[in-house]
Amino acid sequence: MPSMPMVTEAACPIPLAPPLRPFRREDAAVVARLNNAASGGLLLHHWQEKAGAEGDPWDIGRLRQIGRLEDGQIMVVVDRGEGAEAVLLGNPIGPEPSDLAGAGIYRPVLELQNLVLGSWYLNDLATLESARRQGHARRLLDAAEAIARAGGHDLICLVVSDAHVPARALYAAYGYTESARRPILKGGWDGPGKNWILLTKPL
Repeated sequence: MPSMPMVTEAACPIPLAPPLRPFRREDAAVVARLNNAASGGLLLHHWQEKAGAEGDPWDIGRLRQIGRLEDGQIMVVVDRGEGAEAVLLGNPIGPEPSDLAGAGIYRPVLELQNLVLGSWYLNDLATLESARRQGHARRLLDAAEAIARAGGHDLICLVVSDAHVPARALYAAYGYTESARRPILKGGWDGPGKNWILLTKPL
């Protein structure tokens, strides 16, 4: 049986104009750091648990991004010629609810996602600190909505910590409103915030 070709670039259902482009395998290290920042450090906590005392959590994170690419998740970056400096990750939710058994500290997030089955989920949106205030978040939000519409979704959603005040203000300015919230389960993670908030926007 012939081997499957290695996926090197994320597929995207809409055309992308510079500075937007699909995620590539070489973006994985930067995107891991961006995604961790968007999670308030929750992802690094998870990667540290998986890596153990002798492993490198950032290597786990890098491989996770490549795994998302190979799983066919939609991943878009902003690249003005020097490599990725902002990222968007998203995917449809459902139609079946997520199994909450064994979800651990991710349980509240999955509970919120189960409230909006069939919507398009904005999993991560983050910009390098050195590249902020350049309009990257708005470019990526516009792309996320276009991708959701192209997939036939009439609702886009995301989950954000109540501690991420600037991000919440950005989403509010873009028409996202709070639909539900759940208490954050900390476990061994000491990240900020008391509640996960589900934000939604009809398309």
